[in-house]
Amino acid sequence: DIAAEYDTQPWQRKMAMTLTHGVQERLDWFGVKWKDEGEAEGEEGKREVKLLDYACGSGMVSRALMPVVTTIRGIDISSNMVDAYNARARASNLSQLQMSAVVGDLFATPPSPSLSGPEYTDFDVAAVGLGFHHFEDPALAIKRLAERLKVGTGVLVILDFLPHINDNNNGGPGGGVPEAMRHTIKHDGFDKEGMRKLFEAAGFEDFGYEILTEPVTLKSHGEERVRRVFIAKGRRKPTVWARLTQWVSSTQDGVSEQVQRSLGRPGA
Repeated sequence: DIAAEYDTQPWQRKMAMTLTHGVQERLDWFGVKWKDEGEAEGEEGKREVKLLDYACGSGMVSRALMPVVTTIRGIDISSNMVDAYNARARASNLSQLQMSAVVGDLFATPPSPSLSGPEYTDFDVAAVGLGFHHFEDPALAIKRLAERLKVGTGVLVILDFLPHINDNNNGGPGGGVPEAMRHTIKHDGFDKEGMRKLFEAAGFEDFGYEILTEPVTLKSHGEERVRRVFIAKGRRKPTVWARLTQWVSSTQDGVSEQVQRSLGRPGA
């Protein structure tokens, strides 16, 4: 219902700017091999960098990462949000191949059949921007998102709220969930150890968790709340076979170097 007016209020625009800055200043920290600045769009043989923006809404995360990826796929359960997302993408002169969203649910049993194609697998990065607290089963959510990432290199990024008790609200004014929204908000927020356990249980390594310096203000149903936002990230672990292949490759490189040295020909 609010898709047509989403991101139009001053407080929404300010929040989007705060989150965008928080994402963009941590590009190196995420550990993703982003698109090279010198790579021209449409360049033959260029490396593809795929982003999955889940619970994409109107596309805040997609727009924040657009300069460093080549392909973006958004997914949301709201058809109106998907329409708003795609309208913004077209207004930015991006083709459907470059940036587009569809209606779907990865957490259904089974996931939406429309998401079974190759365009919805092998992502370099998957992100959820302020949608994680809406998910009924966070553990299932992270496992399903992990399945869509490249093994060994794919990175999951989650932006969401700290619990109110860690949010300087302490249950006082501005704290808690508005009565009118309690049917959609499933979790109060997530602390560092809780997120670490979720990531590790889903097969991620290189876990990181940082809290944005600037809080955000939300206004809804006549209430105003100030919240702190964290960014969590982790890399999908390589399979046992991938680790073995990597070990064999490094061993072969080491043997080759020793042979070259024994022959008096340092360097290959």
